[in-house]
Amino acid sequence: MSAETVAGDDGLATGSAAPGAVAAADTYLEEQSGPAGFSQLAPYLDEFDRVEAPDPPWPDFGRFDIPISYNDQVKRAIHVLRSDASGIFAGWLDRTNRYRAMIQSNLSRSGLPGDLVYVAMVESGFDPRARSREGGAGLWQLSPADAERYGLTRNDEVDERYDPEKSTRAAAARFKDLYLELGSWDLVLAAHHAGSEPMQRSGSLSLWNMRLPGRSIPFVAFVMASAIISKSPEAYGFEPVGGLPVIHESVPVQRAMVLEEVAEGMKIEVEKLRELNPELRRWKAVPGFDLNVPLGTRRSYAAWAGIEPPGPDPSEMTFYRVRRGDTLGRISRRFGVRTGDIITENNIRRPNRLRIGQVLAIPLFGSSIRSSNSSIANRRPRDVPPPDPATHQAISYRIRRGDTLARISRRYGVSMANLQDWNKLNNPGDIIAGRSLTIYIPRPSSNAGGSGSTPTGTPGTGSGPNRGAGGAAASDAIIYTVKPGDTLWEIARAHNVTVSALRRTNGLGRRTAIHPGDRLRIDPSDS
Repeated sequence: MSAETVAGDDGLATGSAAPGAVAAADTYLEEQSGPAGFSQLAPYLDEFDRVEAPDPPWPDFGRFDIPISYNDQVKRAIHVLRSDASGIFAGWLDRTNRYRAMIQSNLSRSGLPGDLVYVAMVESGFDPRARSREGGAGLWQLSPADAERYGLTRNDEVDERYDPEKSTRAAAARFKDLYLELGSWDLVLAAHHAGSEPMQRSGSLSLWNMRLPGRSIPFVAFVMASAIISKSPEAYGFEPVGGLPVIHESVPVQRAMVLEEVAEGMKIEVEKLRELNPELRRWKAVPGFDLNVPLGTRRSYAAWAGIEPPGPDPSEMTFYRVRRGDTLGRISRRFGVRTGDIITENNIRRPNRLRIGQVLAIPLFGSSIRSSNSSIANRRPRDVPPPDPATHQAISYRIRRGDTLARISRRYGVSMANLQDWNKLNNPGDIIAGRSLTIYIPRPSSNAGGSGSTPTGTPGTGSGPNRGAGGAAASDAIIYTVKPGDTLWEIARAHNVTVSALRRTNGLGRRTAIHPGDRLRIDPSDS
């Protein structure tokens, strides 16, 4: 907070706050911090609309899973991040790997695009203790109202908006609600910053023409610019993303103690404990709290605290030394995790060239070891014949970095099970960038949709958005059944039509959301 404050007898900050700031008494002195994330860019925003930006390198749009605009606002944001704010953005990049794998894993489990991680980058610069003068806090700068709505605890001792994983789950739930309300990811990004009411009041159908409060349009521009640069930092003059993830294990707290006391007893640095427990408002743990300690130190804590040594407890991270004959696919199957998560966690540039003796960090969040869906993750491919060539055509898809089997299945309207069967994959995570998958898609004249060779039915039936579309589809049209996590943009791109054509063909308004099970008529002639 920028307001001048003094400490009261209870340790709470008191004093006068600037207009629009959260009441000073709402925070402790330990929570005071300098500007972080988007607020660091404030000096460059007053002149933002007048910045003259040269054309930056052209992005590879195939690497994004949310629609990325490349207009003048985004180009200006890229220019600011490469020039005046380059030191700020370099710091954000340096902290990216601390939380990226955890965030993207939680987003994936919620059926959300992984590139929403760049909202956290711009909101907080990946500083979990970031606070704004308006009352936002944590990686996602959630408001007190959002914390209450999405089940985050806030009391005298803890504020779970500071907890990276819990706040990410809350942010994911908020993103899903916003998308169901607005139906477009660019509008969701703006609504995350401005709230949904201004979006509803605006009469424009295009985000970039809306009149929104504050600096919501530049916020979206900087999110997209950050995503573009982060995908290829060297192309924009930055060092490759490096660093290690924040990993830990938990121990029980049986009496009140400050972190300095714990650190001294365990012979570790207090800053490490603060990094692992950012939700503690005054760096004090109370009985019943599960304290995070560095990986491998649980027994050291137990010996110091005089409690019974803990039994085995799978942590969020483990480590594995590569042996002769190992491949990423084999390692991912052994631990029940996605190959892509191992690649991201270890910043692997050549997935097919592991070194014997190399130590890999294996992220276990979301793994089949810890998931009730382990039977799905470890299913064996069935020996099934491919679909009838008369109704389906085979295409070869080259796997891109960051792809998941779920994302590919949504893009082409086929099931993950069929993708595994057609390509003899034991595990959904057993895909490697650069290799190819065989995918069978319905021929335009077959009127087949969904997955495999099962037709999806006739338009005008069921409860999807095409109710009353009238009659059977034309000979070159197909009926597509919406899958969990689908967006209109992804469906349109996969079938070479425009979003506006999809909306027009199916009678969808700008604010109309789509839901799993809805049936969309896709007619290339309408584009």
